[in-house]
Amino acid sequence: MLKLIDLTPTNLASEKTKFFAANFQYNPQFVYAKDIKKVELSKYGKPKLRYIFLAKRILKKYLKEKDFIKQEENDQAFLTQVEIKNLVEKRLRTYDLKNEYQIVFAEDFVSRFAVNNRMKLIKIRLPITINQNEIVAILNHEIDTHIIRQLNYEQQPWFRKKKENHFKAYLRTEEGLAAVNELVTSQHKLAYKSAINYLAVDLALKKDFVSVFNFIYQIWPDPERAWTWTFKKKRGITDTNCGGAFTKDLVYFEGLVQVLNYLKKNDYDPSELYYGKLDLKDINKAKKLNTQKALILPEILTKNPQFYKQAVQKMIKNNLF
Repeated sequence: MLKLIDLTPTNLASEKTKFFAANFQYNPQFVYAKDIKKVELSKYGKPKLRYIFLAKRILKKYLKEKDFIKQEENDQAFLTQVEIKNLVEKRLRTYDLKNEYQIVFAEDFVSRFAVNNRMKLIKIRLPITINQNEIVAILNHEIDTHIIRQLNYEQQPWFRKKKENHFKAYLRTEEGLAAVNELVTSQHKLAYKSAINYLAVDLALKKDFVSVFNFIYQIWPDPERAWTWTFKKKRGITDTNCGGAFTKDLVYFEGLVQVLNYLKKNDYDPSELYYGKLDLKDINKAKKLNTQKALILPEILTKNPQFYKQAVQKMIKNNLF
């Protein structure tokens, strides 16, 4: 089974240096510790036309509103390592989880913030590039979605018995709900990051590393951000002169659209999506098997259900047209 660590090149640092030294005009030649098959990189599927069209409409809307959104994002300075740690611990304490998860900071993490539920780790990349607005969104995504769904999953009779109970793959619903929760506290409610990621995967399947970088860099003239986003699409590829991509980022946008459509039909209430790590199509099955008296629900929902509902309604209006 392919792991994300397998997709990290052994020469990542040196190839990044070459790329920047060449003024962003060099296609990295990555080396991996193990052979990676193309079929493993495309296990999450290929871009679908209906989502491509929707992603383009969202990108077009974002470019029109970019200055306003950018101002919202840039109004605040990056938080310190101590501030980030305190905010993460505060959210964990909400669910009595402060002693359950270890917070680790390191410079070699690919993602700015990631949760490993199996190892009970919260990994945060240094230097810190997260402001106050962003940390709230991240905690909604990582703790109030991924960790809380995991806690509920561990209490289910089908815990680690998904195959025998015929549960479907859950990642699209998982990341779709996380993306929705991330936007709940945002002012703009526009899923432009997921949309741009979707279009970038589509481009990466056809084009080289430099082309994908240029696409992202034209939207955000931040070379570090454009490098990170491009690398996530091109990881697993040895010769990035060629088309090809790791297609996992497709699930975020597809999942977001699917979850918003589900919420629209279910009074904007995500509660039943918290039965565990499950696809929205398996909710009825999970309900029948459930032996819990009550589900653990996220603070972003329970603190103010009406606020959550109104936020989702605005998301649907802004993204599903």
